[in-house]
Amino acid sequence: MELIVNGASVGQVLALFDDEGHLCLDAQLLQQAGIEAPVSAVPEALGKARCPRLAQHFTDVLVRPDPGTQQVSLLVPVDWLTKSSPLQRTWSRGGVAGVLNYSALAVAVSGPSTSNQYRHINTEVGLNAGDWVLRSRQNYTQSDNRSRFENVYTQASRTWERYQANVQLGQLTLRSSLFGGGAFSGVQVLPDTGLTSRNGGLLGSGSAVEGVAYGPSRIELRQNGALIYTTLVPSGPFTLRDLPLLSLQLDLEVTIIEEGAEPRKFWVPAANLRPAGVVNTPGFALAGGQVRRFSNDKRDRPNFVAGTKEWQWDTATLFTAGAMAATDYHVLGLGLEHALTRYLRGNVQQLSSSAASTGIGQSTQVGLNVSVGPKLSANLTAIRRSKQFRTLDDTDADVPIDNPFARTERQWSASLSYADPYWGALSSSFSRYDGGSAGGISRVGAGWSRSFQGVNLSLSMDRDSGANARGLGVYATLSVPLGQSRNLSVYARRDDHRGARTGARYSEQLSDTARYSLATDRTETGQADFNARLGLVPRYASVDVGHSRSSRGNRSYDLTVEGGLAIHDQGVTASPYALQDTFGLIKVGDAAGVKVRTPQGPVWTDRAGRAVAPSLPAYQLSRLEVDHASLGSKTQVLNGFQQVEAGRGAVPRLDFAVSNHRPLMLNVRTDTGEWVPKGGGVYDRNGRYLTTVVDTGVVYLDDAPEPIVVLHLPLPGERRCIVELDTRQPAQTNAPYQTADASCRVIDL
Repeated sequence: MELIVNGASVGQVLALFDDEGHLCLDAQLLQQAGIEAPVSAVPEALGKARCPRLAQHFTDVLVRPDPGTQQVSLLVPVDWLTKSSPLQRTWSRGGVAGVLNYSALAVAVSGPSTSNQYRHINTEVGLNAGDWVLRSRQNYTQSDNRSRFENVYTQASRTWERYQANVQLGQLTLRSSLFGGGAFSGVQVLPDTGLTSRNGGLLGSGSAVEGVAYGPSRIELRQNGALIYTTLVPSGPFTLRDLPLLSLQLDLEVTIIEEGAEPRKFWVPAANLRPAGVVNTPGFALAGGQVRRFSNDKRDRPNFVAGTKEWQWDTATLFTAGAMAATDYHVLGLGLEHALTRYLRGNVQQLSSSAASTGIGQSTQVGLNVSVGPKLSANLTAIRRSKQFRTLDDTDADVPIDNPFARTERQWSASLSYADPYWGALSSSFSRYDGGSAGGISRVGAGWSRSFQGVNLSLSMDRDSGANARGLGVYATLSVPLGQSRNLSVYARRDDHRGARTGARYSEQLSDTARYSLATDRTETGQADFNARLGLVPRYASVDVGHSRSSRGNRSYDLTVEGGLAIHDQGVTASPYALQDTFGLIKVGDAAGVKVRTPQGPVWTDRAGRAVAPSLPAYQLSRLEVDHASLGSKTQVLNGFQQVEAGRGAVPRLDFAVSNHRPLMLNVRTDTGEWVPKGGGVYDRNGRYLTTVVDTGVVYLDDAPEPIVVLHLPLPGERRCIVELDTRQPAQTNAPYQTADASCRVIDL
């Protein structure tokens, strides 16, 4: 059970209760709770009695057990708690399972003057064993008769909870609060943020990218030149959340690929990838290895070592220092983060690099963050770099690089969000790059939305300038719910590239596993485009199918399939979602199609009664619950709720015990048409008592045997009647019990 002391969870503990439901007192419970009670309060019987009651011996402790949620809460005098933290929490550890995650996207476009195909496959294979996590991720892309295969990374990692450190080996991305996160092959030691943060330590948790698609588009996200994510979006504003980022120190390249238009790109500064309001915590980072290049990048691959350390000077100030040494390259860095007021926080970073090819360069970053409760937040970041400054990933002087903004001399970014029940939600963002090979480029985005008794109105604006700029785009949407599962939205947009357009979209959520949408788009000249999409979660995979037809006669079809496979000693279990570093194996008897709610979303058992909880936040409490409505009429789960607190890399097994029985109510008449009398006993053919006739002519069996049930009912006057019934004959229903009429053959004893 989960043990909660004075409102704070201290992990899982093996709790013992006596026959009357009172919590037993033992030394392990006291240690886990961090209780250091006075000697006078500790009973002499501790260790002697079979189950000394905690509430009886510790009268100052209030015990509140909650079997329904598998929790037990203790209210303890504060001076009884140990000054230091309690002993190591009882994480769920161990487990062995292989992993295969997959995501495939296929797009085919045909028309009077065009015909092309695009295919993208992303796979991740790995193994969890002994709390080690091994993962290898690959990308394959085929477009216009050209194909490209890329190994994004192959790595192994393990967390040592005693030191709160995560050790990584293999092809990694540098994670440091000071230095840019380039790809390298080597070793890295980091604090495991899952032990101290609420997001389980996932790098991309809380990240978001916003943009506007002027038509149905494919979105590609890249960091450090590597494709990390691709998806399809309809026309209009879009927001991509919880991205699989490689680093929080690398700018994100966003490419929007629309039909019949040149791809357009914009960059999201690294400072805007962090969730608003997140404050750094003291920690460290050590790394060493060789810089790794992707694809046809022929630049040097220097060896390096790097280290970063944070110190908490006081409750309002965090100081950071770090150094890096590489072949013909060195860099020193300092950082300071300080809470200026309750709502205002500032930070500054200073880096000084020395490269053999360019000499000494400087980089200065200044940032301000305002957070006034949940309503208002704002961020402002400015970066100034000298021409000689180089990061580890870019130490060569004149070698061209894919990102034209990597060597920008000045960079600004700002964001503002405000939410109010009356005025609605407002958000805006701004970014600008100056200098470098691309000159200058800027992007401004703004949005507002407000709900009026369920009807939602939203406005958004997007404007970019500089190289390959698309100008100004404005978008307005009115969304009207049509019941609980249907929605109709109408929209109008105007941009400098495609002019003004209007359209409508109808969407319906048919069930947990099916949804669809229909949309039409109309130009100022009356030309119309059509789009239809169908999303399915057929229990063991996620499938999305789309078709569109443009006014120019072009037709496109797309198919996306995503999911994961867990390979374990009992076989292979499929999941509609990708499996993360920490996941669980679920067993619900042998029942197929049982729905289980997990932190990631609902999953369903296969024919063997197995399913996968695809993501369990590391070192956080996860709750799983069986949906009783998905159980068959013959199946009952003995405890449909479980919770687990898993360490990183663990593969816990979660077994839900079930009982298969068939409640059956019989309306019994004798062969002469008389009801059997109330109160008589009911026996099987061996004379074993089963039940009693609960009412005149009514016999209820809690678990009817299959396939043939034979009942003996004693009657007055030294008689007995025998019921023989094929239990497969009553109709199979989802009612709590099934009913049947039975004839009882009377015999004389």
